[in-house]
Amino acid sequence: MRRHMLVIMTLLIGMGTWYYIAGAAPTIKEVPTPSFTGQYPGLHLTVESEQAKRYTTSISVPRTDYEMLNEELDAFILEKKEAFQHNLTPSHGQTGHLNIQTDTYQTNEGEYTLVVHTYAFTGGANGQTTVDVFRMNLSDGTFIEWDDVLRDDQHALEWFKHSVITQLQHREYVFENQLREAIKHPKSTKWILTSSGLDVIFDEYEVAAGAAGVVEVHIPMKEVEPFLLSKLDTPTTQEEDSPIMSPSNKPLEPNGKYVALTFDDGPHPVVTPHILETLEKYQARATFFMLGSQMEFYPDVARQVALSGHELANHTEHHPDLTKLSEKGVKEELEQVDERIERLTGQRPSLVRPPYGAKNEMIEQIIQTKEQTLALWTVDSLDWSHRNADQMYRLIMDNVHPSAVVLMHDIHESTAEGLPKVLDALKREGYTFVTMSELLTLK
Repeated sequence: MRRHMLVIMTLLIGMGTWYYIAGAAPTIKEVPTPSFTGQYPGLHLTVESEQAKRYTTSISVPRTDYEMLNEELDAFILEKKEAFQHNLTPSHGQTGHLNIQTDTYQTNEGEYTLVVHTYAFTGGANGQTTVDVFRMNLSDGTFIEWDDVLRDDQHALEWFKHSVITQLQHREYVFENQLREAIKHPKSTKWILTSSGLDVIFDEYEVAAGAAGVVEVHIPMKEVEPFLLSKLDTPTTQEEDSPIMSPSNKPLEPNGKYVALTFDDGPHPVVTPHILETLEKYQARATFFMLGSQMEFYPDVARQVALSGHELANHTEHHPDLTKLSEKGVKEELEQVDERIERLTGQRPSLVRPPYGAKNEMIEQIIQTKEQTLALWTVDSLDWSHRNADQMYRLIMDNVHPSAVVLMHDIHESTAEGLPKVLDALKREGYTFVTMSELLTLK
């Protein structure tokens, strides 16, 4: 009877795994806003991803300590998601993809500009990119408008129009009539004030043919200064610490019993440190496939991972479906993370894991040309789907095997909660914990 029950349980777990892989129902992974001060005081990065049969999404948007600001950000995200769902008509063999990524600029103390890029592929030949700008003062929880920082008089507004037209008048694909209409009301344009000047962004097709993509204009600070209400006081950037030299890969016994634990989508300011504590307790080295956007917000956490002797690897800058990007787009997503990890560890990562495991011949060729290794997994804990420590334990222990590569995510509390039980069981079964690069030396 007990044997029959075990067979039934195994089948149920297998069916549940198939249900996820087949995309029969969407599942969502989400990171709650942590009470942690990272690179940008007052801002916290939240990550939400969804994977279903017809589409994938990845949304990375900062949150603040002010509910009013968060409500507007939430409403913006909801509008983008609803538009994506409404327009979703992928043909046979295609999957839709929505990716919302955020670039952060700090002007004065407590003042930030968020440039949010939305890429939506709903079917057909090409996706479309739009850009939205949020300027916020986190000292009082308000949005920053034109007349908070720039002169609001006819001379200033005409100067702005003239500067933009001068910058773009000889730019290929730009339509003058559309451009003049787009800057008719300068205060409502998508402008960004930084220490180097004033940037203005136009969506695809807004002022130019689609071949031009998103159009950007930069007006140098020396031209902007006469129209500023007050001088910028941009916080100085802290000098980076010396690189942390990663431990070299240890030679492995060919007949050993090994398992590589891997963690995606971090670093997270709360979950990742908990996982590091558990790994230290069991003297286990692991591989962390990091997002560049998370590394930017939480550099101290990324540094702690490296200091603890673990391997840092590339999981792209913004978690896009790489198969939806051009060759240039793929290279940019990977190169940014390579550079971040090199600055931190003194060497470029040797492993790349594409989000969702999505790959094609172009992606494989790019990774090979960069002399890196495409790194997938053999055991999926599905921790981001069920968010249950016990279920994670069962899925790993029912599927683990010698030389297994286990996929987990260091952004969920349930993963940190269930990890000690997993490591204890694996250790009792005679497994040695190694990095993925070490494991690959056996093949």
